[in-house]
Amino acid sequence: MTKIMSIDDPIPRGTVLGKQVGGPPLSEAENYFKCPLCGGYFDTRDYGTVLDHQEPLPHPAQDRPQ
Repeated sequence: MTKIMSIDDPIPRGTVLGKQVGGPPLSEAENYFKCPLCGGYFDTRDYGTVLDHQEPLPHPAQDRPQ
């Protein structure tokens, strides 16, 4: 039997990946978005990462500017 994840459980990074629609991106950089709150960049194709940046600060350390 398959275990169903609770809606309260966080989605781990790298498990739900999206794909580009409307043609290929012009460059790899177009897949990244700068968070207006923390200033870090994250991959918008990874739904877990996007959800991490919907939470209040502080955001994950690996996304912060270096």
